[in-house]
Amino acid sequence: MRKIKDLFFHVFSIIDQYLKFPSLKRGETGIQIGFDMTSPITSDLFEMSRKVGKGGSVFGIDPDPWNHTVANDIISNRGISNLNLLIAGTYSKKTKANFLFGERASWNQTDNIPIDETVKFSGEEVEVQLETLDDLLDQNGIDIKQVGHVNITNNGAEYHTLLGFERSLLKADDIALTIVAGRYDASGTIDGKPDYVVIQEYLNSLGFRTTFKRIHQLFWWGFCVRLLINRTWIYNKKNYGIVFAAKGNIKIPFYQSFS
Repeated sequence: MRKIKDLFFHVFSIIDQYLKFPSLKRGETGIQIGFDMTSPITSDLFEMSRKVGKGGSVFGIDPDPWNHTVANDIISNRGISNLNLLIAGTYSKKTKANFLFGERASWNQTDNIPIDETVKFSGEEVEVQLETLDDLLDQNGIDIKQVGHVNITNNGAEYHTLLGFERSLLKADDIALTIVAGRYDASGTIDGKPDYVVIQEYLNSLGFRTTFKRIHQLFWWGFCVRLLINRTWIYNKKNYGIVFAAKGNIKIPFYQSFS
């Protein structure tokens, strides 16, 4: 049974990486903002790593030490050479905030944005330094011209991360973005407007094409996966969505998905 399960997740991950990051090519750079190692088999870090191959590179950025410990163990055990982890949080400017640990790693959040009212926190917190993504790219020698895809999933700080990424986004030629948005609590609003509306308006002003879909509307996760795996946490309640964005020669295919 274990071998069958492992084979299923292996095949699932191969399909998932192509539908989730369709424009990311071998040899390019992928960037993951916020990564949750609760389910490492399908973690976006490793999806991107397989997609870009040995000639490419992936940078995972997250302030939670536990996520880094788990990810580093997997990187070491598998001998992965193209994955680079940065312990940092991202925001619109360099500042400090309290990092609130959720009862699950996927619920972690900083306290300088509206708090997600739908999750539970452990009561543990620590002060963290927040950087702009522009500065992190400069500090680590990441060439925006080589970046094929940036996936931003940092629990309500997505828009603020984009503001701190503007200089690089203006320089980028062909690039795709996926940004979690559309939460139904306070963390899904910006100045009283849905965050996905604000995010799309902002990216459109920078020359991006955008679209927004909720998880249940997606081809892979909204239809195929619902038939294969009954993900009740997605389908039995109001769920978040994804802003898909593309610039230059990159397109947003109808089948592009997310998890």
